[in-house]
Amino acid sequence: MRILICLLLTLTINLSFSQKKLNYVDIRTELENSSRSLHLLVFLPNSDFYIGTTMESPVENPELNPCIDIKSNNYKNATIIGILTKHGLLDRLFIEINNKFVDLDSEQVFKPKETELYLELFFKTRDFGFINCFIPILDKTKAKKFVNDLSEILDSEYCFEKLKRKI
Repeated sequence: MRILICLLLTLTINLSFSQKKLNYVDIRTELENSSRSLHLLVFLPNSDFYIGTTMESPVENPELNPCIDIKSNNYKNATIIGILTKHGLLDRLFIEINNKFVDLDSEQVFKPKETELYLELFFKTRDFGFINCFIPILDKTKAKKFVNDLSEILDSEYCFEKLKRKI
């Protein structure tokens, strides 16, 4: 009986150490290679307005809010990832844990209401399934530059003009 308990304990310990854990390097690599599955949401804090991209899901009611389902494709998603890299926005990735946005590398937390904009990136990974990552943009100038670059890629002049006015 003692041997059986020791064997089970050893097996449990081995399995717990062999599980993959979320880390910044793996998630960033997966994100940079996710142009086929990337969905982007751009949120304005203190507002109910947001912009979202979609690839294959149908737009349910474009009259209700035409900005939440802007069509994207692999090329546009790859360009969006390039813009995120260009502006240094992939340097810190946050995930939501217990209603808090926590940095993958540290214990740093951001609050959406303290940002100019924040982004939610939803994408498929090889090892972790689907993941939501969040990126805060704290500087107003950086937020405007990012929105200008993003508006050149995605086809929704109305939505981006509305976003630019609200920043």
